[in-house]
Amino acid sequence: MKVCIIRPAVIHKEMAFSHMPGAPLGPAYIAAMLKKAGYEVQAIDAAVEGFHDVEKFRMEKFRFDTYIFGLNVENTIRLIKEDTDFICFSFMYTNNWYFDRELVIKARERFPNAIIIAGGEHVSATPDYCFSTAPDIDYIVLGEGEATILDLMESIKQNQPVEEISRIAFKKDGKVVVNNFSRRIKRVSNIDEIPWPAWELFPLDKYFGYRVSYGVYRGNSLPVMASRGCPYECTFCSSPQMWGRKYNLRDVNDFVDEMEYYHNTYNVVSFDFFDLTAIIYRDWIIKLCDEIIKRGLKITYQIPAGTRSEAIDYEVAYKLYQSGCKNITYAPESGSDKVLKEIKKRVKLSNMLDSIKFSYKVGMNIKLNIIAGFPDETHMDLWKTIWFLVKSSWYGAHDMYPGVFSPYPGSALYDRLTAEGKLDLYSDDYIMEIINSHDLWPGKTYNDKMRPATVKIYTVIMYVAFYGSNFLFRPQRLYKMIRNLITNNHESRAESVLAQTFTKLKLSKRKTAREQQLLPS
Repeated sequence: MKVCIIRPAVIHKEMAFSHMPGAPLGPAYIAAMLKKAGYEVQAIDAAVEGFHDVEKFRMEKFRFDTYIFGLNVENTIRLIKEDTDFICFSFMYTNNWYFDRELVIKARERFPNAIIIAGGEHVSATPDYCFSTAPDIDYIVLGEGEATILDLMESIKQNQPVEEISRIAFKKDGKVVVNNFSRRIKRVSNIDEIPWPAWELFPLDKYFGYRVSYGVYRGNSLPVMASRGCPYECTFCSSPQMWGRKYNLRDVNDFVDEMEYYHNTYNVVSFDFFDLTAIIYRDWIIKLCDEIIKRGLKITYQIPAGTRSEAIDYEVAYKLYQSGCKNITYAPESGSDKVLKEIKKRVKLSNMLDSIKFSYKVGMNIKLNIIAGFPDETHMDLWKTIWFLVKSSWYGAHDMYPGVFSPYPGSALYDRLTAEGKLDLYSDDYIMEIINSHDLWPGKTYNDKMRPATVKIYTVIMYVAFYGSNFLFRPQRLYKMIRNLITNNHESRAESVLAQTFTKLKLSKRKTAREQQLLPS
């Protein structure tokens, strides 16, 4: 049987600070699992295949121009082999759904007999909505998909019923059936048994040539994952719906074997940790660092998505840096203890400041993730966050990004706001607000105490307070940032995002200019 796995192009607002996508780790894992089981697998990464292809995505409700970066719908579907039996889409992001569902429509038109399967965080959190707006989908794989998709495909291939397969959704008699739990619960228990991602099926030369990286580009890069799941239950996060709260760590030797293989085979010199929570257990991370150092691997790695601070004392920070960790991200989300308690973010800010100090002392580049505008947040809470950012700047943090709160499907806050009647997933207006939240000036807040403009002003104050104090405390950083942007040799995530934002703006303007030239006089 022949399978085609597709990572779609992405849509980005013209006026938004956001990074371009890195190599797709999830689809590469699924491809490896299917290949091992004997399926003939084709992989299409539309985001990198058309990395500099830009096309305006025409929706009347967008406040600023929005563009497709990557292959458009027609060019993506054209690449699928004619005799494909299964078409598997990776639909990760709610803000990409307008584009993603067009792919499903065109795939069904060209392949009326193929089985269309969707997976990823967006469809896992919203199967009913996805079936209602993209009815040509046959099945949705919920959450961690490696084991489930094999059961599903084998059952389909052998004409067996799928009702007992856990963690799938499908339509039966006009209704959506969601099998979250059944007698065949499928969550990979031994993650060391999962084959390494099948990167040989993906265009590695383009990832390397286009300097693709989720974190800071420090040479040929690939993502890796050392763990599955997250034991925490932050109310703004959808990971419990996708991965569950069971936390599994890989065997250190197997994990380092994988990095060493990519280094020797593909000349990969930089790795992005895609873990939900990369550092929890101190003993495991020290063992990892020691193994990398013992093998003499000439690599760097980074933790761009956020990690826990409790396990990072000076010894751990020193080990991380000596083994190649150059960039680390902390995710306090707020500087208010009250807000942290409300969102179930189990972190002690004083301990995080100590950890930031240790990471800075050994030489790591440090980024902070902040969210402004939580539903119950007050003005005082936001001023406490601003003060925390200034203190973090003093302790050595280099970089900070304040996002405006958006209720993502699958999160506890999304469920709460839905129950309160403040959002309706079945309205396209909700998807529009998710997309518009990436604007420089978002148009909606879910905080009853503040207007959207007020929340955005607070994020501007956060930028000014953090970077103003940063350049005041360490003036050389301003010079280094300007130098790195000019030379295109970035050290911080802010530099990378700024450079990518300028590139997206340049590409979109070039596209607009070409369109104007083609208009009849």
